[in-house]
Amino acid sequence: MRLANDCQIKMKWRIKEDALKKAINKSNTTIKESPHFKAPKILGVEYYLSLQIDEDDPNEINLILYLGFEMASKIDATFTLSVKSASYKERVEDIYDTTGGWGRTLCNRDELFDPEKKFFVNEIMEIELEGTLKSLGIKRKAPESSSLADILWENEEGKDVTIAVNGQELKVRNNIICSIVDCLIQIHKWILCGKSPVFKAELNSGMNEARENRIEIHDFKFETVEIAIKHCYEQEIKEFISEKNASELLHFAHNYNIELLHHIVQFTLIDKISESNVVQLANASVTSNAKELREFCVCLLMDAVDKSIIIEDATKLRDEIFTEIGQRSLFSIVE
Repeated sequence: MRLANDCQIKMKWRIKEDALKKAINKSNTTIKESPHFKAPKILGVEYYLSLQIDEDDPNEINLILYLGFEMASKIDATFTLSVKSASYKERVEDIYDTTGGWGRTLCNRDELFDPEKKFFVNEIMEIELEGTLKSLGIKRKAPESSSLADILWENEEGKDVTIAVNGQELKVRNNIICSIVDCLIQIHKWILCGKSPVFKAELNSGMNEARENRIEIHDFKFETVEIAIKHCYEQEIKEFISEKNASELLHFAHNYNIELLHHIVQFTLIDKISESNVVQLANASVTSNAKELREFCVCLLMDAVDKSIIIEDATKLRDEIFTEIGQRSLFSIVE
């Protein structure tokens, strides 16, 4: 499945006159912001409107479309801002290189509240946004291995923590053992603590686990923990990540707050998304708080709806995904 790289955005923003008068008297910069919305089919793009006092001329009021994005490289935006009652309409075409805003001057302070200018009708101003956003590439970063980490991983001496997994033990060089009840993995304590604040807290707690440099893990498979420990030593793990173990790897990384592992697993899975597994991965993204993976899945599902593509097991989608697709498919009138 190919990801859509453009989408339509629309909004009607209704502002009460009294509320705007109060806001404009309190602000030196941003007067008021609309609610924030996610772009329907472009990865990780959020948009909203903002009324701002011009930096160079404090008497002027600017109307700005702000875009927030991390996953897209750049956004090509073409949009129209209008207040129909005041016969105001401006077309804007700009490239957003980074998160930020582009727009036009709306009017000056006196004109804004002048009844003859008709910005307000029945004490309400209605600002309309309509436009197109186009993603100009997607950012993807691959972690690099460390030569020191390679040496530490290969060297059995000095591992001081043991991780026991379901009866298994895994030695983590230099002093810690994590027990998975059947297998042991050994790892250097300082590496484990540096990668996971959750493990760090457990090993510094003063409990038996800390005194014995041994961690018991009962809820995850040995394979999952072993892959995670390899990651702690900055070993290449992408070849070990599959649809079968992905959900558990995401949960492990989330539970033990191993942020980079969480990120790597997500982007490895993003490259594997298809009509046959997007439901499984979308559901896993919800339960493991995998925001990047969720964004890809939602965008792909929305594109599939537009193109009438059949998705396997669509009825098994979690309610959270159904709700987000529905919300992003509708254009809003907001206050």
